[in-house]
Amino acid sequence: MGTSIEGVFTVEVKKLSELAAKFQSNLELSNLKSFERMYYAMYGPFTLGDIKFEIRMYPVGPYLEYHLCLLSDLEFVKKFGSSCQYFNPQSNQWNNCSIVISEKEFKSDTIGEGMGIPMVRLQQFTMSHWKQYSKEDCLLFKANLKFTLDDSKKVPSKPEKPEQAVPHQDVKPPKVCSCDLINTLLSGEFADIQFVVDSQTFAAHRAVLAARSSVFRSEFLALQREMGQNCVFISIQHVDALTFKYLLHFVYTNSLTPDFDELPTSLERYHRLFIAAHFFKIEGLKLTCEEKLTAAVTKYILSTLDLINFQVPELMKIVQKDCNIKPEVITTTTKLGDQLYGTSISKEHV
Repeated sequence: MGTSIEGVFTVEVKKLSELAAKFQSNLELSNLKSFERMYYAMYGPFTLGDIKFEIRMYPVGPYLEYHLCLLSDLEFVKKFGSSCQYFNPQSNQWNNCSIVISEKEFKSDTIGEGMGIPMVRLQQFTMSHWKQYSKEDCLLFKANLKFTLDDSKKVPSKPEKPEQAVPHQDVKPPKVCSCDLINTLLSGEFADIQFVVDSQTFAAHRAVLAARSSVFRSEFLALQREMGQNCVFISIQHVDALTFKYLLHFVYTNSLTPDFDELPTSLERYHRLFIAAHFFKIEGLKLTCEEKLTAAVTKYILSTLDLINFQVPELMKIVQKDCNIKPEVITTTTKLGDQLYGTSISKEHV
């Protein structure tokens, strides 16, 4: 038997009507398995012992689904249990919800599997039921959670850097294929998609991008009916051309160009890359930029903290299916990162 930890967490679900308004679009995205694009309300993060988690509310069809998303490593959690209550303003009492999970193995549900993160659904309520017990478009919700931990594994309170193994003199490290991949990117061979950013085009490969970024995968799934099998032009929103070029290089090689730090504006470029990596959820690039900016200039990190909960609704847009016709491009005169709001939109042809 593993160690058990329990806790009670109260969440105030605000703007219930906004959640209800998203149920149809979320249902369509769920059917397309494009989970990254689904709208949700997030609460937390919370901490129970050494386990960190957050609570998410997804309106899907006529239901409001309550999900538990682990922020700690899943391997430390063997099982979980839960019971939920909502506050009834009419009786001024807490009422128990229908689903009670006494003990269950933590296995990701459909949405969690689609995004590659450990997430389980704990409750599913009808929107009409929630509206009935809401007050001023808000509702109080209480979660009673229990985690059963794997005692054979240590849960670190702070991430520890792994010790670097010293390679044996006679053993050569395996050859990576980054050179082959970057040559494929630069040559454009077998490319099946072209991105248009600030009137510049970048040929790329859907399979590589989808494998490296859950956001690219989700966007491709959402646009697959329009994209078909032919090479198409996709307009990238909110990212400038040079930043996107370096982002593609990292996606294909897991590294930046050797001369990146020699750029006269490398710190500003790291800042822009951090924002782009945040949008496309490329964690390796985000960590690289974060370490550089933290060591160099604190103000860049301070300016990016506002982006943690900032969601951009449309990162990619099909502008042309036929590669023989010049695409109409949506451009922004002010890039996100320079100014988060007030961006003006214009059209042009390349």
